[in-house]
Parts: sequence; C-alpha cells; structure tokens
Amino acid sequence: MVKKEYICEKGKKSSVVIEDLSVEIKEGATLILGFAGIGLIGPIVANTLIEQLSDVKEIGFVTSEYLPPISVFYAGVLKHPFRLLYSYQHNLIIGVCEVPFQITSAYNDLSKTICNWALSQDVKANELVIFQGIPQRGIVDEYPVYYAAEEVMIDHLETFGINKVEKGIIVGPEATILNEALTNRLNAYALFTPVLELPTPEGAASILEVLNKIYELKIDTTSLIEQGKDIKAKMLELAQKAQEYQKQQALPGATGKEYTGYFQ
Repeated sequence: MVKKEYICEKGKKSSVVIEDLSVEIKEGATLILGFAGIGLIGPIVANTLIEQLSDVKEIGFVTSEYLPPISVFYAGVLKHPFRLLYSYQHNLIIGVCEVPFQITSAYNDLSKTICNWALSQDVKANELVIFQGIPQRGIVDEYPVYYAAEEVMIDHLETFGINKVEKGIIVGPEATILNEALTNRLNAYALFTPVLELPTPEGAASILEVLNKIYELKIDTTSLIEQGKDIKAKMLELAQKAQEYQKQQALPGATGKEYTGYFQ
C-alpha cells in the first residue's frame, strides 16, 4: 500500500500518515478535532459524525512518540488511536484521538504537525474547530454551547445564536492547536459545554446540534440524549445508595456488612 507521510520541521516527533491517497480533499475544508478530554466530548462528537455521515472514509492517522502504550479496537478490529477521516460531501476532515498524551510537551509537537498537514498543498484547509468541556459538579440538567474564536470568525458564529465566552482559559492539546492556528492562516474556534467528570453524551449532543446548523448536517442526537439520561439515572441511584449506606453506618450497632453490594 502506497502511503504519504507528513513531518513538520518543528514537530519532528509526530507525523501524519495518509494511507488512502485516492481520496481528494477539496480546498477550504474544515478540520474537526476531537481529543480525549474531560467528559470525552471530543471523541463522542467525532465518532458520532463518523457513524452518521454516509460518505466518511478513513484516510490515515496521526502518530507520535508521545502517544501512550494503548491500543483500541472496534468489533475486534484494531484501530489507530488517533485516526483521520474525510467527508467529501460536507468537506469535513474529522480527527479523533481516543487516548490522552503522556506528557504535555507532546502538545506543541503535535499541533505543529497537524496544522502543517492541514495547510499543505494536498489539503489547504480553511477552518479548524475543537471542543472542550466546562467541568461541573453534581447533576447537570442543561447543556448550553458557548464559543471562543479568532476575531475573523465571530460574526459568522454569532449568526447561529451561540453565546461567546467572555474570558477564560483553554488547556491541553486543544490549547496548543488553537495557539498554533493563531500563527497561521487557519481560522480556528472552540465550542464549550458543561460536562461531568465522566462521559457526557448530552453535552456532545448539544455541540452536534450546533454543528448541524453551521455545516448543514443532519446528525441525529436522540441516542446520545438517552445515553445521558441513563448515566444520570445511575449517578442518582449511586448517590441514593451512598446516602442510605451512610445513614445505616450512623445507626447504633451497625457494622456496615449488610451493604457491601451497594457499589458493585
């Protein structure tokens, strides 16, 4: 199989490997990157796009010396942990990274490599979008979506009724990707939504509804919302059992042995 490898002079420990050279990427593509951050918003959004866009093709992967020693597989088939796919119909490049990087110094190397490829003669991407969760405690009932963007993108995003975040910080690989985009001609923006300290499919659903508007997609988020309800119900059940356990522990003569199954 003929492959093409992109190595950035400033990001020599990472590379983009394109395995399917038959796929032509149209100029002006949007690069959507989903990283494994808190709430797993990025991978949930990216994988839902991959599952529901009918013409998505896997074109390659990102490799790095900094990727942790973790493999992933679906239906018994091994997959690269950081995959690249493309939808010709919507001109969307989707990158999904399902493992966290080992050290933060990897982020700069990675961001330079990805942006170098996105701006190469074979791609000529125009936009870049990342996602990040806003950590919340307890039960979250609403998942509004906010944005932070390069100035050139603000008027466009405002037309879709998204509220901007007035002030804050972005951390992790998403931050270095955005910082790198500020130095080149990619027009970058970030979408935020509240998340829990566990997978938050309802937050991902809210972001996908925004992407539906911006890129004229028809992604169905019903199953994600149902998954979120199931997770919330399990959280409530565990919280109630924990309270019952604590009450029983407070009773005179209680040993706690009767409630060993509460957290199984």
